[in-house]
Amino acid sequence: MALPVLLYVPNLIGYLRVVLALAGYYYALADHRVTVGCYFVSQILDAADGYAARKLGQSSSFGAVLDMVTDRASTTCLCIVLGRLYPDLVFTFTCLVMLDMFSHWYQMYATLKMGLGSHKDVTNPILRFYYWKPVLFLSCAGTELWYMAMYVSHFDPNPLVGTALLVALPVCAFKQVANVVQLVVAANTIVEHDQQLADAASRKAS
Repeated sequence: MALPVLLYVPNLIGYLRVVLALAGYYYALADHRVTVGCYFVSQILDAADGYAARKLGQSSSFGAVLDMVTDRASTTCLCIVLGRLYPDLVFTFTCLVMLDMFSHWYQMYATLKMGLGSHKDVTNPILRFYYWKPVLFLSCAGTELWYMAMYVSHFDPNPLVGTALLVALPVCAFKQVANVVQLVVAANTIVEHDQQLADAASRKAS
């Protein structure tokens, strides 16, 4: 009998990432060092679970969803904390969370509708560039660095953190542009699919 999917090594890593996120955000307003430690360990494990899935032949739809939902939830929770620390920027962080969720969920649903193997299977040139592994890594790492630098700067404003904010800002901005493009492309794909179904139903009815 094959190993149960729930016990795949990359999925076990995913569970650990969820625990780390919960632990980190529990201390978010009390001890930023614990939160930073948990956050960066989780990001390292994010790379490790994909490597383990490929190396061990343990890729699964469950694992892909777990990985994506953990990423989205982690970023959303961090934005909630940042909204608490920077009340004047609550609307900004709200917009970032909404864009992140809309973009990725529309893309995932469009992928399922088109029967593609991965949400990274794209034809749009901007998205193909974004999903090129080196660019994707830098975009995600830079965005996470910007969020975390914003968090740390509230507790420990020093030149190094300020430099990290400035360096990561254009990378984070590029990722938001990619999210907008991804949302538009995915939404159009779903609308076209719905329109084809509606046209077919109309022809059948007539």
